[in-house]
Amino acid sequence: MSRGLGGRHVDLSAPAYEDLLTTPGRVYARRTSHDVAESRDDDRRAYVLRQHRLAELVQSVGESTRMAWPAGLAAALADRLPLASMLRAPVFGLDQVGRYLDDDARRAAVLHRAATAILRAPRPRVVVAHSLGSVVAWDLLADPRIDVDLLITVGSPLAHPALAVDSTPFPYRRVGAWLNVVHPLDPVPAGRGLHDAFPAVCDAFLPPLSALSSQGSALSRVTAAVAGAATSHLDSSYLASRTVLAAVREAMDVSAGLSVPTHRAVAS
Repeated sequence: MSRGLGGRHVDLSAPAYEDLLTTPGRVYARRTSHDVAESRDDDRRAYVLRQHRLAELVQSVGESTRMAWPAGLAAALADRLPLASMLRAPVFGLDQVGRYLDDDARRAAVLHRAATAILRAPRPRVVVAHSLGSVVAWDLLADPRIDVDLLITVGSPLAHPALAVDSTPFPYRRVGAWLNVVHPLDPVPAGRGLHDAFPAVCDAFLPPLSALSSQGSALSRVTAAVAGAATSHLDSSYLASRTVLAAVREAMDVSAGLSVPTHRAVAS
């Protein structure tokens, strides 16, 4: 991502919480409940304008596309899978998702660690949340101390009913903009965006087989396409996309108008 940003300096903070979801012992933490204030109409209107700017940016990049067949096929297959059980299976780390969803203490410890990292981060704040990280990011938005200039979710399972995420009001004043990026062949989002379940988000869909149109022999293009489909859930395939990089560049330029209007002092 740093290379894709043309060498611009980025203060990267990547809070690690895998240990909290893999340790066999008990985790002792308590999640603090927050009263989330209702957003005012002017906050909602200002957010909608920022989202319009974000949608125009995504369109201008020209990478986002929507092809019905891979998304529809992936969704049809996902609907037949027992996802609730799969998320508790000790395969490919899926049980970490189950522990986060089922164990309130582990969830509280993860949120504390992630919130601490965000509150210490300089402005502008861009949060890139991959896979389970997008569920963590959504939970963090219930914390009134958290405000971010751009939230980018990638490979997100948030819209799947098996997750049963908390239905908290969206904090329009504390989020500059929200971009969700989907690879249609990624089995986790199953080709689906988040907009139907979370109207505040702007969905962008990456080309499913972009490698087929690249230079090289037919065999090399097909090989690259197959490899791309097999690794579509990896965060590197998302972070290298022109759409994500353009959104991050725009958020880093505060004058572009994606950021939250006022950067308030935040109590840690």
